[in-house]
Formats: sequence, structure tokens, C-alpha cells
Amino acid sequence: MLRKLLKYDLRANLKIYLFLWPSVLVFACLARLVRISGLSGDVYRIAVSTTTTLYVLGAIAACVFAVIVSIMRFYSGLLRSEGYLMFTLPVKPWQLVLSKFITAILSCGITFAVVFLSSVVFVFGVGETLRVSGRLWSNLSLPEGGTLALALLTLFAALCVFLLQVYVSCSVGHLFRRRRILYSVLAYYGIAICVQFIDVIALTVFPLDVSSDNLMLCAALLWQVALGLLYFFLTERILRKRLNLE
Repeated sequence: MLRKLLKYDLRANLKIYLFLWPSVLVFACLARLVRISGLSGDVYRIAVSTTTTLYVLGAIAACVFAVIVSIMRFYSGLLRSEGYLMFTLPVKPWQLVLSKFITAILSCGITFAVVFLSSVVFVFGVGETLRVSGRLWSNLSLPEGGTLALALLTLFAALCVFLLQVYVSCSVGHLFRRRRILYSVLAYYGIAICVQFIDVIALTVFPLDVSSDNLMLCAALLWQVALGLLYFFLTERILRKRLNLE
């Protein structure tokens, strides 16, 4: 049943992003073509300024849009009127949460990757982008590539934790009858403050060797994984035991 949920969620998201992803790449290619077009004078400056602004705004909007859509898909799908239907399906709450989470991670991850790729195209052009991608891939096999891979994995884990923190905050806010969005926001910042407080205590009691990048990244990655599992468990627990759709 989880596979069917993922198929439904991914198909619904794909209808949105099939227009977004190519648009970002088109803006990047257009801005790059204008920069190397050979124009001069005021026409060139105006054209470069316009296309660059369009690309930058489009790239930022794409990232923000992906995050907002991921949050809204969870909130409207499980905590609003649509939740009446979703929770009547023969599936467990953890499957519903996991389906929304995997869909959100794929959508945000691909969007961020497209934005990164478009930025490389904007700076270097299509041909150089292929060469840069090849060098980046080959560097992962070098000794220094382990640090790069750990850094990318830690960033990915941070994205996962951010979404799960939003999920658990929305779930906590939905325990109240009124002003649920306000309580969700308060819950998010309350959780963030508690996590920062624990970070400070942990670093004070167990100081890390700042000269070892891999050690710091591994510790950060493990901490992100622990937080993610905790947020997922709390979200599932609230939806299973204290669901309130009124």
C-alpha cells in the first residue's frame, strides 16, 4: 500500500514540477546566451540585467516554492479535511507520513539539484558544465572526496530534519482547537531552541576535534539522523494517538 501512496503523491507533485524544473534551466540558458551574444552598449547591459534578474528570482522562487509545496502537501493531506479520507485508507499512519516525506525529499532534492545545475550553466555554459560535473564525480573517488561526500550527505540530512521538524510542529499545533497555525509556528521555534540548547551542552561536555573535518561531519550527520528519527516517531505517534481533525 505504501507503493500506491507514493505513486499517488509523486504523480500529483510531478504535475507541478514538470513546468518548474525546465523553466529554471531555460532562464539559465537564456541568461548565458545573452552574456555571450556579442551585444554591446546599453542594449547589452539592459539585456544582461533583465535575464540575470529573471534567472536569480526564478531560482530562488523555485527553491522556496518546493519547500512550501512540500509542507502544504503534508498539512492539507493529513491535517485538513483531506485527512478524513486519508485516515480511512487501510494503511498505518507511519506509511502516510513516510509517503509525504519521501515525496517531499525527492521534490526538494531534485529542485535544488536543478537550481545548482542551472547556476553552473549560467556561469560556465553547457559545455563547461558537463566537464565540471565530470571532474566533480571523479573527485569523489579521491581521498578528499570522502569529505565532500560527507558534506553533501550532511546537507541532505539537514533538509530531511527540517521537513520532519515542520511535520512534528504541525502535528503539535493541531492538538489545539484554535489558532493551530500559530501554535505550529511556536512549536517549531520551541523545538529549535531546545535543539540548540542541547547542541551547546553536548559540545561543552564532549568537545570535538575541530581540526578533523570528517569527524565533525560524521558527528553532525549522526545527530541529524537521531533528530530525524525522533521527529518522525513523534509525528507518527501524535497522528496515531491524538489525531484531531475538527
